[in-house]
Amino acid sequence: MTELILVSDFDGTLYRGDGPVRHYARLLAAHVPPAEAESYLAAFERYLAEGPVAAAASTDLVEAAALRESVDAWGAALQLGRRVYGIGGEAVSQAFAETRAHMAETDLDLEPVTALIDAYRQLRGRVRLLLATNSPLPGLDVLLDRLGAAGLFDEVIGSLGKPDGMRRLLAAELGGHPAVDPWRLLSVGDHWRNEIEPAVEIGAATGYIDRFGRADGPAGFTARTAEEVLPSVFAWVDTPRQFSTPAQPA
Repeated sequence: MTELILVSDFDGTLYRGDGPVRHYARLLAAHVPPAEAESYLAAFERYLAEGPVAAAASTDLVEAAALRESVDAWGAALQLGRRVYGIGGEAVSQAFAETRAHMAETDLDLEPVTALIDAYRQLRGRVRLLLATNSPLPGLDVLLDRLGAAGLFDEVIGSLGKPDGMRRLLAAELGGHPAVDPWRLLSVGDHWRNEIEPAVEIGAATGYIDRFGRADGPAGFTARTAEEVLPSVFAWVDTPRQFSTPAQPA
């Protein structure tokens, strides 16, 4: 029997809730003067409420561009901090590490996507389940346990360095270049460039969770929430060859 491979993202896919990214933004804001911190956090909150359309409310061209181009909330916090307020790389790395540690210790409005986790559990044994994330591995096991997903995945890959790391992972799972029977693999995630584009390039199946309706690019199936993606996930498992798509040039 041909092995099927499901590669899942972590942030924004396996859990929801803006508590962690709000904490990250507050840590970044601590590196600028109070007045600038207030403006930074206000722009960030507009993004959480409205997504990229929040850029229309900005009178600052650099801020508007940062909001418009941010694919997700983590990207918005980062891009605003770096491009508008000049927060350096060391502060960014420190804030991310501290946020991850805090997530493992406190609630932080962390909402597991129970329907998705339950679906993955139902699929165990029918597919090879991989969790692929840019987050470092230390502490990830604690977070998975808190989400009710401990032991769920056949393999957990951290510090992947998406999107290029994702391309290497998919190629390795599918037997190199060109990919062998790419329909055997499904990539599920909420960041088109990181999780969807690398799979589209080789003709694999894709499930795009597009929270803000960005429509950044093509995907096999797209929805605003993970719950809406699930019927297509099960359909892929039952009839994977029907989800074969022409590979797109990188």
